[in-house]
Order: sequence, then structure tokens, then C-alpha cells
Amino acid sequence: MTRPLIDILAAHIAEKPGRRIHVDALVRHATTADPTLLGDPSARTRLAEALTELATDGAIQLPKARNGWDDRTQPPLPRWIGKTMARPTVARPADRVWPQALERAAAIASRPDEHDLLERIALWLRDNPHPEPVPIEERSLEILDDEKALAALTTKRLFTSGALDLDLLACYPTPVPFPSQYVPGTGEPRLLVAENNATFHSLLTIARSLDPASRPNLHIGWGSGNQFPASITALTLLDPLPTAAYYFGDLDVAGLRIAANAAATAEQNNLPTLRPAAALYRWLLTHGAPRPDKSNTGITSPEPLTTWLPDELRPAAANLITTRQRIPQERLGLRALQADTNLLSQAVR
Repeated sequence: MTRPLIDILAAHIAEKPGRRIHVDALVRHATTADPTLLGDPSARTRLAEALTELATDGAIQLPKARNGWDDRTQPPLPRWIGKTMARPTVARPADRVWPQALERAAAIASRPDEHDLLERIALWLRDNPHPEPVPIEERSLEILDDEKALAALTTKRLFTSGALDLDLLACYPTPVPFPSQYVPGTGEPRLLVAENNATFHSLLTIARSLDPASRPNLHIGWGSGNQFPASITALTLLDPLPTAAYYFGDLDVAGLRIAANAAATAEQNNLPTLRPAAALYRWLLTHGAPRPDKSNTGITSPEPLTTWLPDELRPAAANLITTRQRIPQERLGLRALQADTNLLSQAVR
């Protein structure tokens, strides 16, 4: 007799975020889903039996401590339950034949929301045999009537297991673009990104002031600090497409970590290798005045951060880190760039 109630509770538990669920909220949901519980003298017993069976199945954990139970009325009910890693068991759609592309996901799916997702995808696949790739938000709105839903689902098990992927749905996450300006010049198009806004403007001012017949062919970009390890994938949006990419940031723990993480992202996404703008870093180490680095809370080894730099600059950069000092890139300001206009060309070699 408790089976339908078990299914109601199991489905609701599966949809709830977090590991702990308050039973009073669970009871309210159950009485809404099954109005026969209202006024039923056996309702509390039915709820207790359903929760006990879910615990026996391994779907939930019941409190062990006495204060985790409400025993003012019999039988006692837990005040809260723990959601286990095991998924609540719910009925699968009987005899459903899934498209081959969804068979693996269907073998994993056990919840109503998962089955509903697969039904929607199956209908979409049927009606769109040759879809053109679009941004994920557009596909999400098309299939799920919610532009944000699909991105959230990519963190759930049907996607993290590899049973579903965005290639199947012919969509892709769009990179967050970084601000950039194109300054035409000579040679292959290259990208030079500054960590901070002031340096971006100074580099852009210098680039625009040089003779187009001799200045480098450059996109000047602003990485927006910690944003760049994610936004570097927007490099593919630049026109003309850069054949090489260079980065210039603060000489400190935070700045070198941004550079190392962005370089790793570039490699993972088969983008041009992100190289240090060595001439600009060399100028900082030669002319910059070190100051205390608040971002350095005690790095045991500077090597993971300095490996990205050229060999000749690593010892000095490592010394900055071990002594908890930094040189902000703004030390190389507009006046210094105007005093040595060759720095810009040297930075992207």
C-alpha cells in the first residue's frame, strides 16, 4: 500500500539539492501530491513505513541521534533525512525503445526528470536529423523551453558519465569575449593581452602611434584579471585570426597563476600556445621596484608558477615569489613605452 507514496517521496528527494532534507517539507509535498493523506488516521504510519522502506533500499539515511526524531506522536518520524549517493528507485517507462544515440543514457536514467529529458531529446532528434550547431542557450530554449537549463544539466550524471554530450545536441558553450582592439601592421596577426586595464590602454596607445608600415600586426586585448583563463577561448572570435598569442601580467603569485591557467586552457582547446611577452617581463625585472605581495600566502615552491616564463627570467621571478614580493605591470607605463617604442615589437617575437 505504501508503494505509490514511496515513489512520490523518492522522486521529490531525487530532485532536491543538497544532502539533508527536512521531513516537514517532504510531508507537505506528499500531501499535495496525494490528497488522500489529509485526514487519513493512518497517514503518519504510511509516511513512516515509506521512509523506512526507502532507508532499507539505501535511498536515504535516517537520523541516528534521538534528537533527530519527532516522537511526540506515534509512530515517530525523523525530523530530517540524509540523501545518499544511491539514487531512489522509481519505475522506468515500460518497453520504451530509445534511439540508438540515447540507449546508453536510457540505461542510466532512473528518475522521472531524466526520462522526461530523454523524451524531449528523442523528439528533437527525430525532428532535426541534420541540425546546425548553435550556442547552448539557443538549443536549451528549443528543447527544454529554458535557455539556462541545459548548461545546468551538463553537470548532472547523464552528461558527466558521457552518456549525453553537447555534440549530440549540436550546440556549444559560447566563450565570454575579452575586450580587444585590432591595430593593423606588418607580419602575421598576433594577439597581445594585458592583465590589467591601464596597461591595455597604454599598449593600445603606443601601437596606434607607431608607423603602420613597421608596427606589428596586432590585436591588443584586456584579459580582465582572473577572467582570462576562461575567456581565452574567445581568441577564435578575433578577425583576422591570430597565429600567435602573448600575455603580459603582474609579476606576482596571482598574475603568474592567471598566465599559467590561461596557457593550460589554450593547450586544452588547441589554441595557439600562450607565450609570455618576455621583453615586457624583462623590463619589469630590470626597472621595477618590488613591493609586498598580498596574494602570496606562502607558496612552498615557485616552480609551477615560473615554468611558464622563459628560462632567463625564472630565477628572478622565483626570488620575488619566495620573498613574497611583487612588481605590478603598471610599472611599465605609457611614458616608459614611449621612451622605448621597440618594446612593443620585441614583446611579440
